[in-house]
Parts: sequence; C-alpha cells; structure tokens
Amino acid sequence: MRSKTTRPMILIFPPVAKPCEPPAGVALLSGALNRAGIEFKTIDASIEGLMWLINSDIVPEDSWTRRALKNRDAIISNLKDPALYQNIDRYRQNVFDLNKLLTQAVDQTRFKITLADYQDLALSPVRSADLIHSARSFDENPFYGYFEAHLLPQLTAHDSRYVGISLCYLNQALVAFALAGWIKARFPEMKIIMGGGLISSWARQPGFNHPFSDVIDILIEGEGEHPLLAVLGVPESSCRSVIPDYGFAPWDQYLAPGKILPFRASIGCYWSKCRFCPEKAEVRPYHSDRADRVVSQLEQLIQRHAPESVHFIDNAVTPAVLKALCRRNQDRESHHPFQWYGFVRFTKELADPDFCRDLAASGCRMLNLGLESGDQSVLDRMNKGTDLELASRALKSLHQAGILTYVYLLFGTAFEDQRAAIRTYEYVTAHEQWIDYLNLAVFNLPRFSEDAMDLDTHEFYEGDLSLYMNFTHPDGWERKQVKQFLDKHFKKNQSIAAIIRKTPPYFTSNHAMFLHPEKENV
Repeated sequence: MRSKTTRPMILIFPPVAKPCEPPAGVALLSGALNRAGIEFKTIDASIEGLMWLINSDIVPEDSWTRRALKNRDAIISNLKDPALYQNIDRYRQNVFDLNKLLTQAVDQTRFKITLADYQDLALSPVRSADLIHSARSFDENPFYGYFEAHLLPQLTAHDSRYVGISLCYLNQALVAFALAGWIKARFPEMKIIMGGGLISSWARQPGFNHPFSDVIDILIEGEGEHPLLAVLGVPESSCRSVIPDYGFAPWDQYLAPGKILPFRASIGCYWSKCRFCPEKAEVRPYHSDRADRVVSQLEQLIQRHAPESVHFIDNAVTPAVLKALCRRNQDRESHHPFQWYGFVRFTKELADPDFCRDLAASGCRMLNLGLESGDQSVLDRMNKGTDLELASRALKSLHQAGILTYVYLLFGTAFEDQRAAIRTYEYVTAHEQWIDYLNLAVFNLPRFSEDAMDLDTHEFYEGDLSLYMNFTHPDGWERKQVKQFLDKHFKKNQSIAAIIRKTPPYFTSNHAMFLHPEKENV
C-alpha cells in the first residue's frame, strides 16, 4: 500500500482559466504557507484539466477535427514556439485548431468549453442552487474524468486536513463546485476552504448569507493569506512581506512562447474613483508597498524563475513602480532581462517621450490602457480622471517608443448618449495610427453601485449571485442600440476593423504583445 505524506493543506486552482501562465492568487497563498513553514501542495488544475481534455480520446466528427487531431502534438508545440507568433495567420489557425479539439472533447449538447470560457447550458454560475447542484452531480461535469485520473492519486497521497479552492472567475464557478462536491464524496474527512476574487465579490454583496455551507466548510473573503493562516493556527505576523511561490507551476505545459510570470505590485486600484467600476461598489481597499521594495520582490522572483516575460496583474501599475522599473534598467548587466506588460492609467509620465523610451528600455512591450470614452464630458461625469489631450500625447509617445497600446473602450454607460459615442468613434479614428489593439465593451451596471440607486434597473443575469443589472438608459441609449452602433460604425470602418481583427482569439491581451516583431524605438 502506498505510504502517505502529511501535508496539512492542498491548494487547487480549478478550470477554466486561460492556459498561458500560472495563477497568481494561489502563488501568493503558497508563499504565505511557505513562509509560515507549513507543508502544502499546490495544483494548477486548470492547465492540467484543459490539457487532459485536449489529449483525451476525441472522436472526430468532421474534417476540421480530423486535421486538428492529426496535428495535435505539433499544435501544442507550436504555441510554445516564439516563431509561430511572427505569423499571425499561422498563429490563429493553431489556436482555432486547438480550441476545436477542446470543444469536441465534451458533450456539446450541454457544455460549451473554449480555451478561455466554460458554460453549462443546464446550470448557471450565478444561481447558488445551480452551484450546489453542480457539487451534488459532480460526475456529470466534463472534468470528472480528470478528477478521478489525476487529482485522486494526488489527494490520496497526502494526509491533508484542508483543501483550499481558489475561485477567481465566473467561468470557474461550476467546475469549482463540482470539484468541491467530488472532494466531499471521496474525502469526507477533509475540510474545504473556498476563497478568491469571485467569492469576495459575492460575499461583499448586501444580504449574502453563505448558501454553500453544506458543500464549503469555510469561505474566505478578501485577501486570503491572513485568514488561511489563521485557520491553520498561524500568528498573523507570519504573513508579512509574502513573496509569491511559483514552485508548483508546470511551466512546460502553459501555452505561451516562453515562461510568463504574473506579478501583482498592489491590491485594489490607486485611483478608485471611477463610478462605473465594480470594485468601487465593493469598496475594496487599496494597498501597495514602496515602489523600490516592490521591484526588489520582483527581482527575487526573476532570479528564481528566469522568466522571459512578466505580466503585471495590478488594476493599474503606479507611476512610482514604472519609474522604479526604469531605474532597474540602469544596472541592466547585473539583472536577468525580461519583457513585460500590464494595465496603467493615462498619466503625465506617459505623455513624456523620454520617459516612454526609458519604459521601453526597461522591457515594457505593451501597456493596457482604459480610455473608456473619447468624450471629455463623459470621462468627467464618470470620474475617470483622464484628460483626452494628455491621452493623445501619451498614445503618440508610447507608439514612438515602440510600446504597443491595448486600448479599452466602454459604451452604454448612463453618462453617454449616441452623440458622445460618435465623439469616441472620431477620437479613435484620429488616433488609430497609435493604437495597436482595441477592446470594445458594452457596460454592465454593478448591482449595488451608487449609480444603480438612481436608475430604473432590471435583471441582466437571473440569479441570486448576479453582480450586474441592466437599466433603462436616461437618454434612451439602450444596449441594443449601442451594439448596433458598434456594428455599423466601429466595425464597418476598415482601419478600426483591421485593429480589432488583430486581437488574439481566446487569449486576447495575454498573447497580444508576442504577435509583433520588435519595434525600433524612434
């Protein structure tokens, strides 16, 4: 009989998340456990589960599936090869082929799975009753075979009292609860802890009363390091200055042209004033260490893992951290080089061509920028804190420095009407030469936001856990009209349509910076 090893805690990150980099949340929890001297095991079940489905015995139903199945190993290898990303057409074909295999690996009459999403046509992830049903009928879940074949031996091998499940995204919810139900059935003595971004969002809603108590023993809201260690009886002081631990990451499995290290320099958003933002409705506190300390922690991870790329997962990287990254580059000979990208706000620093060139020299290859609107009055009313003239100079400076720009636009807020949307269209067309990628989103109203109190609201997604509402627009600028406007204006403009078509399928911004050859700094 196989001997067991004692590990008080097992952490699991469930499917489905984009399979290109390890999860940062469980890495931070792993770091806290490691610092406290607790034995633990961390499993990225998302990448393992997705690859298990892709490599399963798929019965081809058409010529496309037959061709993809024949080339399966080559496709997986190609998506890890930087050369593929220099040919956008070949890249897209490989991604679509792999996704085709994934969709064909499940019962398509009920489940819709892609490289970035999970849907169960019979159950909703925003209904607590459906999540509980998913837990009780875990053997119906398409990942049940993965649970039995891969997770069962790992959980059996360790005499763990607690299993932590990190639920960050809505497309993980039904699988996470199926996983929890399966653990309850297979290991009834184990206590299940569930936390993560989505759990925090649910728990912060008024009236939330933990409807999952029959399945989940402990729910953790907010940043999980302190509460998790408290459950294990560890003093709070043991959780200070935690550096993420990526020792669990199966780096060779992720679908990316090199090792991508996710890194979070701050919690929350340093601006925290945008009226449309769901995190403002949740009143999430902001926290960050000093910029030099942040970069020092990053340096330790760089030395440990030697990644090709760093993904800053902050809501917005602060100007202070950007400046610290530029200072790091001044001593480049003693540092491992890497390229990086992340979200930032339009600030005066980005309007400075010299600063942008320093950013590029630090390894910055792309910045995600939330412009939201090209109408200044809309930006002012939503408290965005963005000046369009400054944004214009920033886009130009970044382009000249060779830094890609991934610009996000938000349509259909209560602050916008069709005239304002047209001004956004005009702003984008005037700046299209400096915009590399565009994300066009239609606004969902956070259920418990301040603005929701002043609008005529109605259900968007039916369910007691839904975080968003639909609303009657005060100027008659309804969702249907917004979508028609985007189809007839933005997507009909040839130049803008060409920008939109460049968006990497399924992986979107996670692969975007790899699809451009190195730009020469101007």
